[in-house]
Amino acid sequence: MNAVLQEVLVAVLVTACALFSAWRLLSARLRLRCLDALAAMPGARTVRWLTAARQRVLSGLGAGCGACAQHPTPGARSRNQTPGAPRR
Repeated sequence: MNAVLQEVLVAVLVTACALFSAWRLLSARLRLRCLDALAAMPGARTVRWLTAARQRVLSGLGAGCGACAQHPTPGARSRNQTPGAPRR
């Protein structure tokens, strides 16, 4: 009995980890489609974690990557565009 329980627990953990990593690798568009498919199930519209997950995905769509500024300083120029500077 103990070995069977251990195998079931390992199977559940491996499945949960695979789903989590697949979720993290999905694009925001596919995440929204998955959440919409889950919301189509009966009684799922009132689940709080589903609506919170949808809001998190939607809020992430407005931001750019972490490498660029969201609101650059007006009038700021790149050093690559400075006249008279040597080419790189």
